[in-house]
Amino acid sequence: MKDFFIKYKIGFIVTIAVFVILSAFTVVRYIQAEKAVKLAIDEKKLNFAETDVDDKGWSIPEIEKKKKEVHWMEQQLLLAKTDSLNLGINLADSTVQVLLKGTVLLQANILKQLPAQFTDSLNYPAYLDFTTISKIVGENSTSVKRPVKKVRAPKNENEVQEVKHDTIPEAPIIWQFVLNNNIEVVITGVGLGKDSLLDMNFNKDILKYKFEKLKDNVFPKTYMPTLYIWLSDKDAKAIYRAIPGNGRVVFKI
Repeated sequence: MKDFFIKYKIGFIVTIAVFVILSAFTVVRYIQAEKAVKLAIDEKKLNFAETDVDDKGWSIPEIEKKKKEVHWMEQQLLLAKTDSLNLGINLADSTVQVLLKGTVLLQANILKQLPAQFTDSLNYPAYLDFTTISKIVGENSTSVKRPVKKVRAPKNENEVQEVKHDTIPEAPIIWQFVLNNNIEVVITGVGLGKDSLLDMNFNKDILKYKFEKLKDNVFPKTYMPTLYIWLSDKDAKAIYRAIPGNGRVVFKI
């Protein structure tokens, strides 16, 4: 037993050292994340009026429902004043919409949403902050906004051009954008597999996103809630290309 311990002594020490380092890293990161969340909450509270914070009617389901209906109609009236296309994310019906003057022009079903209960237990000021019309202040996408298709003109009327189809399918879209109320949304397109069925791999996608966030924010100094949404790739690209740059977004819950 003694010989065995001596033989593998270095391995044991390295294993213990790695465990201690990883544990310390996890604890420090957790503490930093807690501070970032608390700071974000405190900043939000500064923007809430006292009358909104003390709204006791919000705790009554019937009043809450009516307030939500009135607020949604108010937002639709505001959107109706512009001629721009707007993005509607209806978490109540699990749909994403392209809106023009309050009319739904395009609608896609949400295949999956993470967190599943993104808006549970919101108080009244938090609800207003989340569902009031917001603006995209930063975005990036793996797909182009305005795809360009090159076509070669025939040399003469008798020339027949052979149509060549691209056999390499376009990769599913990943559209990330940040709103001016400090909420991030990630919309991922789900393409079709070899059997022409939706090729859904939500766990792989979320692990990829979490790892990218970890690389960019090892020790969190700021906190921004992120909503992950999966749509069919065809719908996701159509919606992305319909919404203008720095477009406006409205949530319904």
